[in-house]
Amino acid sequence: MNTLARTARRNATSILHTRLPTSCTSIARKSTLTQVLSDKTAQPTGPHSQAIKANGFVFLSAQIPADREGKLISGGVKAQAEKMIENTKMVLEEAGSGLEGVVKVNLSVKDFHMVEEIDEVFGKRFFQKPARTVQQVVFMEKGADMMMDCVAVVNKE
Repeated sequence: MNTLARTARRNATSILHTRLPTSCTSIARKSTLTQVLSDKTAQPTGPHSQAIKANGFVFLSAQIPADREGKLISGGVKAQAEKMIENTKMVLEEAGSGLEGVVKVNLSVKDFHMVEEIDEVFGKRFFQKPARTVQQVVFMEKGADMMMDCVAVVNKE
């Protein structure tokens, strides 16, 4: 075996035996998970939280354009988007964050043609332009036309 082949083999062996730093695996063990529940929005309909705080982040469950009693609001796409974002804001504020702390949004819509109108509302509410995924889905909770979940940083405790 020539020198180049021996060096490549030795490097490959050392890469295979490299361990992850223990700090990467201990983060989850040190984290405190805190359930977030706002009485300003509809309560969850299933066995989940409105949001969970962990390691300085808020992980928000899907919000739909519903009132405090959980009934879908009437109105066009923009009115529904505004209500959905307002519900999101209220839960985030309960968690010590806000729309300004949002880093990632997952938006689900019944019809992709709605996105242009939703974007008009998003542009007025999300100045920092968070990362976003948009997907068209067939069915959403309570027959809603749209829903969103997000991840945000905690701004205040």
